[in-house]
Amino acid sequence: MKKVQEYIHKDITCVNENSTLHRVINTMKLHRLSALPVVNKLGEYMGCISEQDILNGAIPAYMKTMYDTSFMAALDHITIHLKNKLDHKIIDFIDEKYPCVSPDESMSYAADLLYRQKGTILPVVEGKTLIGMLTRIDILSVSLDIN
Repeated sequence: MKKVQEYIHKDITCVNENSTLHRVINTMKLHRLSALPVVNKLGEYMGCISEQDILNGAIPAYMKTMYDTSFMAALDHITIHLKNKLDHKIIDFIDEKYPCVSPDESMSYAADLLYRQKGTILPVVEGKTLIGMLTRIDILSVSLDIN
């Protein structure tokens, strides 16, 4: 059985809980990532922040009450609302329930978790410490025996 520890990336990009939204967006763009693990000052995993989390935070509250299949928020409203939040700390945007795995877990379990959560990354945590990350392509590479 293939284990997570055989496939993890140990050279990872993450942000700390005190990062601003502006920094997170720039980091995502620079590294072409759609989600980033978030750690505290001790390097302990706190959760993740994804593009979807940022978009959800960028939609003004009054628009959320009108949200249904026939309503689409105007991009101008979203960008103005987001610009007003760029200097905010990401603590309010973090998905603390974002799944993670330990290095001893099977890749089958990791694949199932990533698929069910519709995530793009899967942080690898030992105890409370973030030690690496898996991506969807890592999961797919298992079938090719590419490491």
